Amino acid sequence: MKLSIVIPTRWDQNMKNIIECLHHQTFKDFEVIFVVDKPLNGWNMLHDAWNIHYITSLIHAIPHNNASALRNLWIKAAKGQFIQLMDDDEWFDKDYLEKSLSLRNTYHVKLHKDIVITPTLMYRKTWNIQSQWFSHFSYLFSRPIPQHLWKKEREYIQMYSWNSLLAPWYIFKNNLFDEQLDFVYEDLDFTYRIHRAGYPLIVLRDLKIYHMERNKTKLEQAWIGNEYAAYRKAKHRMLFVKKYGNIWDKIQFYLLGFRGQPLWLISKVLRFAPAKDRWKLVKAIVRWTLA
Repeated sequence: MKLSIVIPTRWDQNMKNIIECLHHQTFKDFEVIFVVDKPLNGWNMLHDAWNIHYITSLIHAIPHNNASALRNLWIKAAKGQFIQLMDDDEWFDKDYLEKSLSLRNTYHVKLHKDIVITPTLMYRKTWNIQSQWFSHFSYLFSRPIPQHLWKKEREYIQMYSWNSLLAPWYIFKNNLFDEQLDFVYEDLDFTYRIHRAGYPLIVLRDLKIYHMERNKTKLEQAWIGNEYAAYRKAKHRMLFVKKYGNIWDKIQFYLLGFRGQPLWLISKVLRFAPAKDRWKLVKAIVRWTLA
């Protein structure tokens, strides 16, 4: 089999939409693996009608029960020569898979090495670019630095999110998610380790995928929509710095970046959170910053 497409989902309208997108692809030699957190009613009929499989965390033992562990489970299950990682809230043109594989082969020949390719992420079905992702992690500012192509056709990057990555199977299977990291930083860590392993990550201007995300509050956009989210974002930022920072990186981080991001997140809480939620969100941010 040429391609395995692996997608997390909760069996809602998103799942139905992305199945429709996949059904109309011009490229047909692929399997789809959905990973869900509950058994699916009516799944057998869907499974028998098309080359789709699902894995549920209720059937398989998932260490830590986090996104990284779940993602490792479905990457290991993939049987294709190539693996395409996607979210279920994406929409793409009918030639997307065919075009992705063609561009991957083109750059593989040009660069004489295996690569990971990524699309430009568009905000819904608009001409607005949501992200072309991150060139590097700044320890001084304590955050990943956004990457913009402007008029370039492509660029090398160090970090990308789950939406959407394509590579030969062994790149992903030999560089699985770190199951100690979760929530925002699991994606950054996953792609950064692939970059450090010597596989170029290339973002392409003319390969586009449309992110059909739901409407989010200002706090949700900052990934601190509730107490647990605020705690996890602060926690995994610290784990990321400890894992990758050299002495100079950590000096910059603990002198400036260490303080900068918590203050920025707290300012978001004070501005946008309901009064009843402000104190608990601030405590969650501070708790892991000082841990």
